[in-house]
Amino acid sequence: MINKNKILVGVAAAAFLGPFSQTVYTPSLVQLEQYFHVNTLLINLTISLFTAILAISNFVIGPIVDRWGRRATLLPGLIVFSAGALICMLAGTYGVFLVGRAIQAAGISTALLVAPTVIGDIYAPHERAKAMSLYQTVSFMGPVIGPVLGGLIASCFPWQWIFGLLAAAGVVMWLYNRSQLEETLPADVAPMPIGIHAYRSVLSNRSAFAIITVGFSQMYGYYVFLVFLPALLHSLFTLPATSHGFFFVPLTAGLLLGVGLGSRWQKHWTRTRILNTTTFGMAINVLVFWLVLQSKLLTIPLLVVFLLFYGLLLGCSMPVQSTILVNLFQQQKATANGLYNFFRFTGAAIGPLAGGFIVMKYTVNSVFLILAVLLTIAAFIIRKNLSDPFESVSR
Repeated sequence: MINKNKILVGVAAAAFLGPFSQTVYTPSLVQLEQYFHVNTLLINLTISLFTAILAISNFVIGPIVDRWGRRATLLPGLIVFSAGALICMLAGTYGVFLVGRAIQAAGISTALLVAPTVIGDIYAPHERAKAMSLYQTVSFMGPVIGPVLGGLIASCFPWQWIFGLLAAAGVVMWLYNRSQLEETLPADVAPMPIGIHAYRSVLSNRSAFAIITVGFSQMYGYYVFLVFLPALLHSLFTLPATSHGFFFVPLTAGLLLGVGLGSRWQKHWTRTRILNTTTFGMAINVLVFWLVLQSKLLTIPLLVVFLLFYGLLLGCSMPVQSTILVNLFQQQKATANGLYNFFRFTGAAIGPLAGGFIVMKYTVNSVFLILAVLLTIAAFIIRKNLSDPFESVSR
């Protein structure tokens, strides 16, 4: 009999390496600029490329996981991730470093896809909410712990040590999952052929399409706050750049608090009701935020409340989205999660770019008005189309 808890720990810890790898080396960016003799734009490209490869890889790998298996995909993926980290560590030129980052992202994308898929395989519908919340909590800790640990390493050692740590972590995750993760691909379910039909069947499902739309808009919004918050702080409060990092604390704290709250919330409300409430709540939160900005009434305490509330609703919403998505598909759990992750990462990539164009043409306030409109559209799509085949309140 499989040990669900040990499997959950392994796949969640492997998925943690994805967002952790995105941020752990950010304190060393200046060192990297000097080492490779390149400008800030090219160094920042290593972060954007990582996100883009995550998105594309999830799109491609989903049907492979559904056809060839979870364990059979994750274990090679972790080896590829470690190999990419080693290439980065040993890179003597910027081009080789960039290739290493792309390989890292392609490898670890398997973990981000396999983790929710395995949860859908081994946990009954009434158990999935708690397991999915734990997975999301571990995953959200990646961007939080990354810069802190990376800063400690950068203050004592050269930047290469960070990628040595990532390579070692990938090997440890490979060893653990090799010993604990059994193949969870259901033997009684005939896999669909790999091809465009697999994606079309997911997108043609109205509930799945609604969840994907919400996932895109919420991650678009999350990265809009991450990128444009410093500009607001500088223009409105003339705060020093060294203090800007503290304003990401309520956003992150809200996320982590929301994940735990959402799990308990599902004991009293249905998942569709929770997702309807959180999506409309996020739209209203951002719309009110824009109105306060326009009225020049924003204060630092109010800003903290808006950020905390956005993070809280996002944290409540995301495990529910993942849970309903795996409930919707028995044959195509990984394909559905792959498309979901593809559009979420695309939203994360488009948010800063689209916001930049809006700022150049209008003002930074307009970025948040557009976000409020996008979230409102997504909320109405959810309200009209969402259903859950295992709709019930967990007791």
